[in-house]
Amino acid sequence: MDTAQRWYGRTFVSVIALLVFTAFIGPQLNQSAALAVLVAGVVLLGLPHGALDPEVARKAFAGRRYSTVVFYVSYLALVLIYWLLWNRYPTTGLVFFLLIAALHFGSDWASRGNFVTRCAYGLTVVTLPLLRFPSEVMAIYAMLGAGHAAALVTVSRIIAPAAVTVAAIGAGLQFRQRQADALELVCIVAGSLFLQPLVFFTCYFSLLHSPRHLFETAQHLGMTSLKSIFRATATVVVATLVLAGIAYSRLAHLGIAPSVLRIVFIGLAALTVPHMLLDAVVEAENERRADVSNATCRTV
Repeated sequence: MDTAQRWYGRTFVSVIALLVFTAFIGPQLNQSAALAVLVAGVVLLGLPHGALDPEVARKAFAGRRYSTVVFYVSYLALVLIYWLLWNRYPTTGLVFFLLIAALHFGSDWASRGNFVTRCAYGLTVVTLPLLRFPSEVMAIYAMLGAGHAAALVTVSRIIAPAAVTVAAIGAGLQFRQRQADALELVCIVAGSLFLQPLVFFTCYFSLLHSPRHLFETAQHLGMTSLKSIFRATATVVVATLVLAGIAYSRLAHLGIAPSVLRIVFIGLAALTVPHMLLDAVVEAENERRADVSNATCRTV
């Protein structure tokens, strides 16, 4: 696992560099190929980082009343509620997803800057592709069922320059301590501007965001090998794929591209809600334990 942890950032940088170079000398991927890349990346590298959530909850609430059944029921209920709300109010669902995605992606730099800098990084990932590919992103939004896609694109194109400017300033101020941040930001900007939006998102989500959170979480849980991570995540990943298959059977009448995009993005959005909520609850629980420990030490 140590080798994988050292190399995932370099892999992201190398893949982005190769794809950007290829974009200059050859044709872009067609929609079918881009969808295949998206699905493969999310399934193979994206899903596992959230699949550790049951282990995170189990460790965080060890010693207190904790029920695995209650955890899974609550988690799935939140996923189902958000899925239904998106299908009922798709524009609101998409806007909320973009906001929480920016906030969640900003946590990739949780220990590398203040809140404003982290939000700027996350907003850069979410909005910058629209500067170069507004029509492509608008088409994706439309296939996700959102109305007013043009307005969303316009707002995002206004936010993008400010976000990347703040992120660049933050990376510059910390360059001596964290050169990797600046290099990652350069690759994010290059990928956003020269790669198809679906390809860029797949690279970022699968090669940088997911591995970073997966390895950090695994380390916190005391997992020391890729085998232990696989054992801990396999059941949840398989169950998620089964649910995705059921969803596809219900959406197949929309066509391949719309149905796949809805499953991937609405599914990720629905999973992100309990994922982020769990992070907040666990952080609060850890702070509570720290306060209790400090109070005990002062009493002693």
